[in-house]
Amino acid sequence: MSDAEWALSRLYHTVINCRDLDESVAFYRKLGFEVLNDRRNVDWPDFVAGIFGLSKAKGRGVLMVLPSDPDGPMMDLIEWMEPKAAFPDPAARKTQVPRIIAFRTQNVHAAYEALSKSGVVFTQAPHVPDAALGIVGTACCYDPNGNIIEMIELQPGVRHSRANEALGNKASN
Repeated sequence: MSDAEWALSRLYHTVINCRDLDESVAFYRKLGFEVLNDRRNVDWPDFVAGIFGLSKAKGRGVLMVLPSDPDGPMMDLIEWMEPKAAFPDPAARKTQVPRIIAFRTQNVHAAYEALSKSGVVFTQAPHVPDAALGIVGTACCYDPNGNIIEMIELQPGVRHSRANEALGNKASN
């Protein structure tokens, strides 16, 4: 895109729709996030609806950040008051395509043990794939809103899984 007059520069934040904002803030604190900006009691101005293509938009929000990545993307937790957000049915977890948010993790096995002890529900015990993939292990848990939080630990120096090479596929760019 060298000829363009504009360019995306970095991921700013991701909105997580919340059934219960306070419960979600507590969950993400367990993962190590800290509150950067608490907007639970802010009245949204009318222009917010137009920005998101809605006729009305009211909600409560908390912006959170990982202290280990203070300039990295933020999580914008929002409990929508109007319109109300839809959420997946927990009883249909095994048959619905999940919404997944993935985080690079240090010591995924310790994360699994600690979070399990604190009541966090995981899809299964940590998975340890073939070392050729460049992955030490992965563990997925559910946030209070039905999203899957994937914690992935990669081998030192690995940016992403080596699935193309390890599984014999041609690399794609």
